[in-house]
Amino acid sequence: MTIRSIDMQVLIQKVGDVARIQQSQQLENNSRQQEFTQQISQQTDKNSKTVNQMLRNERSYVHEKQEKEESGKKKQDKKGKSEKMANRDKTDTRPNKLDIIV
Repeated sequence: MTIRSIDMQVLIQKVGDVARIQQSQQLENNSRQQEFTQQISQQTDKNSKTVNQMLRNERSYVHEKQEKEESGKKKQDKKGKSEKMANRDKTDTRPNKLDIIV
Protein backbone atom coordinates (compact mmCIF):
# COMPACT_ATOMS: atom_id res chain seq x y z
CA MET A 1 0.00 0.00 0.00
CA THR A 2 1.50 3.27 -1.06
CA ILE A 3 0.96 6.68 0.47
CA ARG A 4 -0.17 9.36 -1.92
CA SER A 5 1.33 12.81 -1.70
CA ILE A 6 -1.96 14.38 -0.59
CA ASP A 7 -2.24 11.87 2.27
CA MET A 8 1.36 12.53 3.20
CA GLN A 9 0.69 16.25 3.59
CA VAL A 10 -2.25 15.55 5.89
CA LEU A 11 -0.27 13.01 7.93
CA ILE A 12 2.62 15.43 8.52
CA GLN A 13 0.22 18.00 9.96
CA LYS A 14 -1.38 15.34 12.17
CA VAL A 15 2.03 14.24 13.50
CA GLY A 16 2.65 17.76 14.85
CA ASP A 17 -0.77 17.81 16.50
CA VAL A 18 -0.23 14.41 18.10
CA ALA A 19 3.18 15.50 19.40
CA ARG A 20 1.67 18.59 21.04
CA ILE A 21 -1.13 16.53 22.61
CA GLN A 22 1.31 13.97 24.00
CA GLN A 23 3.58 16.67 25.37
CA SER A 24 0.67 18.41 27.13
CA GLN A 25 -0.43 15.07 28.64
CA GLN A 26 3.09 14.40 29.93
CA LEU A 27 3.30 17.86 31.47
CA GLU A 28 -0.09 17.38 33.11
CA ASN A 29 0.96 14.01 34.53
CA ASN A 30 4.20 15.49 35.88
CA SER A 31 2.37 18.37 37.54
CA ARG A 32 -0.12 15.94 39.15
CA GLN A 33 2.71 13.83 40.46
CA GLN A 34 4.40 16.90 41.96
CA GLU A 35 1.14 17.94 43.63
CA PHE A 36 0.74 14.47 45.14
CA THR A 37 4.27 14.48 46.50
CA GLN A 38 3.72 17.92 48.03
CA GLN A 39 0.48 16.78 49.66
CA ILE A 40 2.15 13.67 51.03
CA SER A 41 5.08 15.66 52.44
CA GLN A 42 2.72 18.20 54.04
CA GLN A 43 0.66 15.40 55.53
CA THR A 44 3.70 13.63 56.97
CA ASP A 45 4.95 16.90 58.47
CA LYS A 46 1.56 17.51 60.03
CA ASN A 47 1.34 13.97 61.39
CA SER A 48 4.83 14.10 62.85
CA LYS A 49 4.08 17.32 64.72
CA THR A 50 0.69 16.38 66.15
CA VAL A 51 -0.11 14.11 69.06
CA ASN A 52 -2.85 11.57 68.62
CA GLN A 53 -5.69 11.92 71.07
CA MET A 54 -6.74 8.82 72.93
CA LEU A 55 -10.24 7.53 72.57
CA ARG A 56 -12.49 7.69 75.61
CA ASN A 57 -12.32 3.92 76.04
CA GLU A 58 -8.53 3.94 76.01
CA ARG A 59 -8.44 6.84 78.46
CA SER A 60 -10.69 5.03 80.92
CA TYR A 61 -8.69 1.82 80.51
CA VAL A 62 -5.43 3.60 81.33
CA HIS A 63 -7.04 5.34 84.31
CA GLU A 64 -8.42 2.05 85.67
CA LYS A 65 -5.05 0.37 85.24
CA GLN A 66 -3.32 3.15 87.18
CA GLU A 67 -5.86 2.91 89.98
CA LYS A 68 -5.36 -0.85 90.22
CA GLU A 69 -1.60 -0.41 90.43
CA GLU A 70 -1.92 2.22 93.15
CA SER A 71 -4.34 0.13 95.18
CA GLY A 72 -2.04 -2.88 94.81
CA LYS A 73 0.89 -0.86 96.10
CA LYS A 74 -1.15 0.39 99.07
CA LYS A 75 -2.18 -3.15 99.96
CA GLN A 76 1.42 -4.33 99.78
CA ASP A 77 2.52 -1.45 102.00
CA LYS A 78 -0.14 -2.30 104.58
CA LYS A 79 0.84 -5.97 104.54
CA GLY A 80 4.49 -5.04 104.91
CA LYS A 81 3.76 -2.78 107.86
CA SER A 82 1.62 -5.37 109.62
CA GLU A 83 4.27 -8.04 109.06
CA LYS A 84 6.95 -5.72 110.43
CA MET A 85 4.85 -5.03 113.53
CA ALA A 86 4.26 -8.74 114.05
CA ASN A 87 7.93 -9.55 113.62
CA ARG A 88 8.94 -6.73 115.95
CA ASP A 89 6.53 -7.97 118.61
CA LYS A 90 7.94 -11.47 118.30
CA THR A 91 11.56 -10.40 118.42
CA ASP A 92 11.08 -7.79 121.13
CA THR A 93 11.63 -9.66 124.42
CA ARG A 94 11.84 -6.63 126.66
CA PRO A 95 9.01 -6.08 129.07
CA ASN A 96 6.71 -3.21 128.39
CA LYS A 97 6.78 -1.93 132.01
CA LEU A 98 9.68 -0.39 133.82
CA ASP A 99 10.20 -0.90 137.52
CA ILE A 100 11.94 2.03 139.15
CA ILE A 101 13.22 1.57 142.66
CA VAL A 102 14.57 4.50 144.62
